[in-house]
Amino acid sequence: MSTPRTGEYLIKPKEISPGWVLLYATTFGLQLFCASFRAFIAYPILTVFAWLFAMFTGGIHIPYIHLLAVSIGYGPLALSLLTLILPIDGWWWKQAEGARSPSEREQLIYEDTIEQLKYADPALREPRRWCVLDIDAENAAAYADTLMVTRGMLESPLLTGVIAHEMGHLNSSDGRLTAALHRLTTPPRGEVRRGLKTICFFATGAAGMWLVRAAWGAYWRHREHEADNYAAQLDQAPALSAFLEDRVLYDLPVPFIWLTEESHPPTEHRIDRLAHYPA
Repeated sequence: MSTPRTGEYLIKPKEISPGWVLLYATTFGLQLFCASFRAFIAYPILTVFAWLFAMFTGGIHIPYIHLLAVSIGYGPLALSLLTLILPIDGWWWKQAEGARSPSEREQLIYEDTIEQLKYADPALREPRRWCVLDIDAENAAAYADTLMVTRGMLESPLLTGVIAHEMGHLNSSDGRLTAALHRLTTPPRGEVRRGLKTICFFATGAAGMWLVRAAWGAYWRHREHEADNYAAQLDQAPALSAFLEDRVLYDLPVPFIWLTEESHPPTEHRIDRLAHYPA
C-alpha cells in the first residue's frame, strides 16, 4: 500500500470554501494584535537576558534582539499559514501525544480497513502517516495529514466506520485547518498562575481565539456532520451509528451551546442523520 506524497496534501481549490477562509482570516487578524503584544513582552525579556549573558561571558552580546522579538511575536502566525498550505505538523503531533508506530499486526488491520474503504471510493486519500495511541478507549483523530488510532479502537469490530469518519476530515480541509488554528496559539495552553493569567491570555493568542470561539464551534459541529456523511458515502453508516450509540451516555448538557466552542453536535442528532442518509 503506497503512502501519499507531500504534494497530494497540498491545499486544493475544491477544499477552499468562503466560510472557513473568512473565519480563518478574521481569526488571523485578531491574532495580529496578540502577536504584537507577544513581541512587546518578549523584547524587554530578551534585552535583560542579553545583558546578563554579556555580563557573565565577558562582554559577548546576543545580536539581533529586535529580530528575535519579532520572530517570537509573529512566528506562530507564519507557521500557521505554512501549515494551512502544506500540513507539516503531523509528525510533531504524534510525538506530543506520545503515540507510536504500528506493529506488523496492526498494520495489517489498518491496510485491510483502508482497502475496504477504497473499494467504495477509489479516490480516497490516505493519511501520509498513521500512529497508535496506547490506551484502551476506542477513539481516533485526524490532524494535518496524520491519523491517530487508539489500541482499543484497533480491536473493535466497528473500526471501519470510525476510520471512514476520520477519512472525511482528512479528505477535506479539516485536518489542515485544525493544525493551522492550533499553530496560531503558543504554550502555555493550560492553567497558569493567577498573577500571569491576563498576560498569558493575550501573549499566547488565547484572547484572539476566545473572540471567535462561538463561530468556530458552529463550524466544527457542521464539519462533524459532513464527516459522518462521508462515512455514509463509503457504506459505513451502520457501523458508525453502532459506534455512536455506545457513546450517547457520555454526552453532557452544554448550556447555550451556540455560544461555546463545543466541536461535536449531540450524538443522538448524528445517529438520526445517519439513519436518514440515502442508502
